[in-house]
Amino acid sequence: MTFSNRPASASLPFIKTDFPLFLAPMAGVTDPIFRTICKELGVDVMVTEFVSAEGILQAWERNRRYTKIEDAHRPIGIQLFGADGNHMGEAARIILDHEKPDFIDINFGCPVPKVVGKNGGSSLLKDLPCWPPWPEAW
Repeated sequence: MTFSNRPASASLPFIKTDFPLFLAPMAGVTDPIFRTICKELGVDVMVTEFVSAEGILQAWERNRRYTKIEDAHRPIGIQLFGADGNHMGEAARIILDHEKPDFIDINFGCPVPKVVGKNGGSSLLKDLPCWPPWPEAW
């Protein structure tokens, strides 16, 4: 299967194959050691385990371990979750300035009660009006 019919604007600069293999972010699993093993086994694009925007803003040094990037893992994105668009933007800026990921992945799918209870993850889909301020915040 190829994606030769896709428009050029849909391409990402770090995608080198027609059918790239992405490593999905998994909390407590996709740490640097696991990512190294996956890269050796042929994964094309990596995503870190998710990190809380509030955690980044309130305790950057303590939460930085979730955003650790090694050049051998590139291309790599950092997955961010939260409920406040402005805080998400501030956290993304901190991550972009310090870690220089290839992209930021926003978690809109986590169904875990601890995340959903704080209006993050899949609960964001219940409140679509919260989306518009995010791009401006970044």
